[in-house]
Amino acid sequence: MEEKKPLLEVENLEVVYQTDEATIRAVNGISFSLNERETIGLVGETGAGKTTTALTLMRLLPERTGRVLGGKVLFRGENLLEKSANDMRHVRGAEISIIFQDPMTALNPALTVGDQVLESLQIHNTTGKSKEELNARVDELFNLVGIHAERKKEYPHQFSGGMKQRIVIAIALACAPQLLIADEPTTALDVTIQAQVLKLMENLKKELGTSMIMITHDLGVVAEICDKVAVMYAGEIVEAGTVEDIFNGKVHHPYTVGLFNAIPNLDEKTERLHPIDGLMPDPANLPVGCKFGPRCPHCTEECQQGMPYLYENNGHRILCNLLKKEVNNEELG
Repeated sequence: MEEKKPLLEVENLEVVYQTDEATIRAVNGISFSLNERETIGLVGETGAGKTTTALTLMRLLPERTGRVLGGKVLFRGENLLEKSANDMRHVRGAEISIIFQDPMTALNPALTVGDQVLESLQIHNTTGKSKEELNARVDELFNLVGIHAERKKEYPHQFSGGMKQRIVIAIALACAPQLLIADEPTTALDVTIQAQVLKLMENLKKELGTSMIMITHDLGVVAEICDKVAVMYAGEIVEAGTVEDIFNGKVHHPYTVGLFNAIPNLDEKTERLHPIDGLMPDPANLPVGCKFGPRCPHCTEECQQGMPYLYENNGHRILCNLLKKEVNNEELG
């Protein structure tokens, strides 16, 4: 029996932003794959390269400054980076959709929310459905995301932030895409609304069989809805594995340990927060060797000189010289 290929394969992707002053190295040779009905979480601080990765997959990099220097993005075996602009217009929305992190700016204030959902259906109406059938699909989508269909004639300013995000999700799911990219979809929402939106996305994913890339800095979100995790730092994936590997594994990258330590601990009577010292490096002037080295408490001269050692155990991959031999998690903390 022939082995089934992943839905998405990203291989050695390199992306830069070229300005008159500098070359910003945003994504530096990352690789990951995603199977059907799977969710992978891209985790890391602001500036790690998560959103640039998403924009590259959608071919939405800024035309004047964004450049893909190398790598492949294979979607169902076809390299999206080699497709024409016209071909990509047929892919976006129909096969791959994206939910942007701010619902306040993702919707057009001059159009009704119903017309904005309808627009996506009209663009990808390849089967010649009638206007009545398309409008019926709009009603179905509104009901699917928990909004009464009669509200489709209202404008974005008449909805709360959480309701706007539900509308954005309806637009993204309008054509039943195989892959949904969610770029921090709950960042601008209240905590209680965040939980509702995440629950909605999880239910829709199961119901529609959609694969998902969840971009977030929140490890709680990852634990809730992801199957696999890729921890990004300075444009690199420094650790990748299943949710079980990341949350219950015995060894971790020091940066992953730092992310876990930064989660507020209500049981501690003294210091509840343990932030990672220092800042993300300037992508226009990345350090030699391990990019996390300047912030790592375990950094050695060897770490500063060349590429870190690649540790791999049953698909759990970590870039760190400390793992030239297996050590326990306490030694990395």
